[in-house]
Amino acid sequence: MGDTKAVDAVRSAVAALNAGDLDGYLGYFDPSCPRWADGLAQPLSLTDIADGLRQLHVAFDGLHLDEDLLFGDERFVCAHWRLRGLHVKEYLGFAPKGRSIDVATCEVYEISGDVVVTTWVHGDLGQLFQQIAAEGEEVT
Repeated sequence: MGDTKAVDAVRSAVAALNAGDLDGYLGYFDPSCPRWADGLAQPLSLTDIADGLRQLHVAFDGLHLDEDLLFGDERFVCAHWRLRGLHVKEYLGFAPKGRSIDVATCEVYEISGDVVVTTWVHGDLGQLFQQIAAEGEEVT
């Protein structure tokens, strides 16, 4: 059984992100696409997501979203991701300590046509901050 067009679209979006093509990644999302995340009362807009990704891309070398699991049908796709990278520049007030990050999330995407129209993010959104703020010696 082959992947659906929706699964292929999500996988292609992430391939663009991993290649450093943030606009290519964002092109797979409807401009009005809300991103609902655990712990937030309001969804993030695509502009919020774009700004956040640009900041991550600058602050973390080798920023990469690894696919642990990805499946779906023509309307919904579910993915378990691991965001990895090396903290080399300031990120949201956190000075770089040369630490690697490994942040797990589960995302559900609603697809209409060839674009994502809604995203739900599940996981501990504080993982990233816990990892970059951890006490201990800086890695050089």
